[in-house]
Amino acid sequence: MSNAKLVVKKPDGSLLYDTGNISYGLVKSGYLTFSSNWRRWRLRFINVDPNLASSWGESGIPGDNQYGFTIDNPQSPIVFLVGRGTATGVTVSGNTKTYLYAGATTATKYYCFDLMRNDGLPSPWLKTRSRESGQITFNSNQNPMNVVASIRAPDPGPPDRFGRPVFTYTGGRNERIAFLSQAGSAIAHSLVDINLDAGTEYAAFLPWNRSCGIIDASPFPDGGAPMVYGMTEGAFGRVGGISFFFAPPGRTTEDYWSTTNTGVGYSYINLPTSRFPSALVIKTAGLPFPFN
Repeated sequence: MSNAKLVVKKPDGSLLYDTGNISYGLVKSGYLTFSSNWRRWRLRFINVDPNLASSWGESGIPGDNQYGFTIDNPQSPIVFLVGRGTATGVTVSGNTKTYLYAGATTATKYYCFDLMRNDGLPSPWLKTRSRESGQITFNSNQNPMNVVASIRAPDPGPPDRFGRPVFTYTGGRNERIAFLSQAGSAIAHSLVDINLDAGTEYAAFLPWNRSCGIIDASPFPDGGAPMVYGMTEGAFGRVGGISFFFAPPGRTTEDYWSTTNTGVGYSYINLPTSRFPSALVIKTAGLPFPFN
């Protein structure tokens, strides 16, 4: 015999919630804050084996800024972003976790959802529990996560004369964020915009991401030798759609690249194409911000 459940639909017939499914509710929203700067790794000497960890040393100049937010007692959180950010890791302190993102700014907004739980608020509510475990499966006091779309990352862009894609996405573009100098590391982003309803703000979550290398032909403001460094993938929402992008994650390796094997601008190496991630998309209208 199947378990009893409650299914609620909107007037148009679309599903609002089904207590037989896993339900996520909003637990926190706000702007990312600066956390720390992660230095990159460079080869210690010429002609050392790059496959050995001992061959690499920390760069002496600032690397890639990390931004994040902290939540208490997370269970299985899902974080949607409005504005750039690619997930780089989690730090743990007792019962709190801080989720970190590179390629972001303090203007990036986050909406963190987690498994619904018994919040103990005194207002009227509807709560359902699992028959087997007794755990909360739905709590009407929480703003539910409502995914409105799942969008696959586009294929890589056209190749250069060496056969390497010049954009990480078809129809995309590259953007210079910073040059290599004593003030910081060379940073470029590669991104593509996916348009949805104009005037509507969206937030996006990428369940898993890819990594690749970028060959940056002009990492210095006045020229100089090409550089190669690592990139990781992210997805974020904006008004009118979402975007996929690649950015340096922090603690990546970087090295010089041969001028005889370099095109103009940027190109990408070791970009996986056997699988492509799909971003989950929500609308932010009606969700409290900031919220804790």
